[in-house]
Amino acid sequence: MWLILIAIIVAAIIGLVLLLISDDGEYGIRYFIGFAFGIILFVGAGISALIYAFVGWEWFASEHKMHIVNREYNTHYTREEVFWASDVIDTIRELDRKRIELNGDLLQNEGNKESK
Repeated sequence: MWLILIAIIVAAIIGLVLLLISDDGEYGIRYFIGFAFGIILFVGAGISALIYAFVGWEWFASEHKMHIVNREYNTHYTREEVFWASDVIDTIRELDRKRIELNGDLLQNEGNKESK
């Protein structure tokens, strides 16, 4: 996660530097290439930073979820398993639960059932 954050910051800095370098008063191919790549990198880094904020929140929350699930169900899930496969873990937990199904008519036995 830290390497991704560093990559986003470096991309934003490179994009900003390209935008500043391309603004030398001369409008040629160097201006166009610097400005285009600068805008792409800077806007891409901004969007990536927003996505990183939401995914980073889930990543750090998965550690707490891992501790709770391991404590309550006596399992040994890792943080990565909780982050990437939490829906699978929920499905497994749901299948492992014991279910009791009751017939609504408990007093009626098998031989006395009326056909409707």
